Amino acid sequence: MQQSPIQIGMINLQDFEVPPSVRFGGRYRVMSHTLSGGTRILERLGPDDGDIQFRGTFSGPQAEARMRAINNLRLTGEVVWLTWESFRYQVIVKSFVADYHSPWWISYQIGCLVARQDGAADPQDQALSALVTADLAQAIAAVSGSSIQLGSLQTALSAPYALSAGTSDQSQVIAAVASSQAAIDQQITARSAVLATPFGTASAVSGYGSGLQSTVAAAGGLAAAVNANAYVGRIGSRLRASGV
Repeated sequence: MQQSPIQIGMINLQDFEVPPSVRFGGRYRVMSHTLSGGTRILERLGPDDGDIQFRGTFSGPQAEARMRAINNLRLTGEVVWLTWESFRYQVIVKSFVADYHSPWWISYQIGCLVARQDGAADPQDQALSALVTADLAQAIAAVSGSSIQLGSLQTALSAPYALSAGTSDQSQVIAAVASSQAAIDQQITARSAVLATPFGTASAVSGYGSGLQSTVAAAGGLAAAVNANAYVGRIGSRLRASGV
């Protein structure tokens, strides 16, 4: 564990803060009804995670500030991500106890209540995934044949936790949405400028054909860019709303 930092919320534990071990697990809840003759009817109620517990020590000149940041998670009761190695849980900091030895050496113990199991099916996430996938498909179809590229957004959305609020994967998706919209806006501005230019005022009649083709292409590109921008913008809106 010493070589693999643990993150809780936006706080990456480091140095002596990293716990030597993390205690986690739980049970599976089952209701058993025993009938006459010994027959049992089992009602499976699902997994029941115990609190995740670990300890460490804040050290150095930022020990107090970092200790307060962790304690604030307990005070607010905010649901945050707890991650280490391949493990990911959404938790509430249920308990936080610190032993204040000095301003630069504060040992601590923390207990986290599991609010959600990573990997468990969530109807809201499934619905969000379907909506975002549909919007992305429409945006890609809209820019087909144009110079607008949505590959970075598509890659970001393929990340395992792209739709999970508060994760770095989702932050990267939101950044990719902003970048894609900026590129699309540039195309909208460029094509609008072509359409705003008076047609044929400085051209010979023989040049009207190529000028007309350029105008038609600009009009088509503008329509595609505006259409794609709407779908990409809606992806960003859906993701931001999912974190509320």
